[in-house]
Amino acid sequence: MYFYVLIAIILAFSPQRYALFTRLPGWLYHVLFWVAYFGAATVIALSNRPIHRWTFFLQLLTLLPPDMLQVYLNIYILIPRLLFCKKYALYFSTLLASVFLHSALFIGLHRYYTYHGETGFNYVKDFTIGNFLIQVLNIFSLIGLTTGIKLLKDWMRQERQWQEKEKQHIQTELSFLRSQIHPHFFFNTLNNLYSLTVRKSDQAPEVVLMLSDLMSYMLYGSDTPTVPLDKEIANLENYIALEKLRFGGRLTLCFEKKGDTSFLQIPPLLLITFVENSFKHGLKDRMGPVRIDICLRVEKEALLFEVCNPAGPEESEPGGIGLKNVRRRLDILYEGRYELQLKRADKLFEIKLKIPL
Repeated sequence: MYFYVLIAIILAFSPQRYALFTRLPGWLYHVLFWVAYFGAATVIALSNRPIHRWTFFLQLLTLLPPDMLQVYLNIYILIPRLLFCKKYALYFSTLLASVFLHSALFIGLHRYYTYHGETGFNYVKDFTIGNFLIQVLNIFSLIGLTTGIKLLKDWMRQERQWQEKEKQHIQTELSFLRSQIHPHFFFNTLNNLYSLTVRKSDQAPEVVLMLSDLMSYMLYGSDTPTVPLDKEIANLENYIALEKLRFGGRLTLCFEKKGDTSFLQIPPLLLITFVENSFKHGLKDRMGPVRIDICLRVEKEALLFEVCNPAGPEESEPGGIGLKNVRRRLDILYEGRYELQLKRADKLFEIKLKIPL
């Protein structure tokens, strides 16, 4: 009889539907399971044999506590204390003994109710080997089903915990990666600001304002998953303006913007590493004039960002720690959906980035 009951429960607790039940309180989850189990047993009993008295349902209900005791004994005592501790012989011997006692009690209740006039239980009323085998198979089916559900529940909970930890780890890593602006930039800017202050230059207040805006954006304005693209561009322009002040007239820089940038969002501090890299390597150990070209272009559902600068004399391969960090950040944010090309040719270092919007 319980073979069909178990099939009904398996269908009711399929993996797709099971995910919804994991969000319920623990006690309600158990109540729903046993209500479904008893309901299926009742339906099967009504369809297979005539029921003459309503007391049959109360008697059928008394068969539920032994099943519950067997299930919870296995799930909460035998498995964690014996099976998971690799006490296999003790686990299986204890389980078999409990199943034997459960089957004997089950047949005894059937025998008692049959002798008191309820014919609905007379299909299993004798202590025979055949009846014992039937009950053993039934209870092992129930044990297997509930153990599988318990293991599935534990796995899904661990999976959610792992995903939450992974999410926290990714957020921490993103926060670290987007903070990797070269510290020498701030020291050099402060030195330039000091020189302007000593000379009482009219540019000093402007430099203070730009540096304040830049640091405010890096510390506070970028503490969100995305920011308006226009704010990111304004931050780049502040950075470029301060670098122009640092290198003076020997630097020629062209920053070209194409397309409509309004209402677009982008991860903060994603592009500035490429610009910083162009200054770091493009002007390294160079005394003469230097040209850097930057192009930001918005196309349909994509942002293209290109930087071209003279290759540094010590660069054997394109890139550095900063570019490795930004590539890692791109892998996290746009896994399989971005294009990044690093190319060194004709003494130029070119970067081309394409990300979805």
